[in-house]
Amino acid sequence: MTSQNWLEDLNHKLDTWLDTWLANHPGQGTLLEEDERNQAKSAGGRHWVQLRQEAQQLRQVLLQQGEAIGLWRQRHQEALAGRNSTLAHQCADHEHRCRREGQVMWERLERIGSLRPEEWCITAAQGGWRVTEAPVSLQQAWSNFVVEQELEELRRQGGKG
Repeated sequence: MTSQNWLEDLNHKLDTWLDTWLANHPGQGTLLEEDERNQAKSAGGRHWVQLRQEAQQLRQVLLQQGEAIGLWRQRHQEALAGRNSTLAHQCADHEHRCRREGQVMWERLERIGSLRPEEWCITAAQGGWRVTEAPVSLQQAWSNFVVEQELEELRRQGGKG
């Protein structure tokens, strides 16, 4: 007898035994069904709590992501005004990356909001949502740009005085 046949045979025997036992104890079948419903409801409730926590995290991160998008849009404009097209391009690229990642977060939040209760158990909560970080090289380039702009402003003021 193969292990698969043995397992099927054992499963069949257990099902038969359970059916016989439940037939001899009619109240137990109702209790068993009720217990299964309660467990499913409890599992659904736990999943819902986890999904709700994920949705709250997503809302917070999306607000911060929106601020980051505005910040990098502003920096893009400032770099253009300062005639630094390379930095302006990098700022614009990062703004677009923030927008794309924000769109993914927004779609996930909409998905959570559209779930029906029976889908709670089959939808795993995700974590680790965070604001899109600018690469260190871009942050450093921005800092250098700000310092250069301030030095240029000081030179202009020194030439007037």
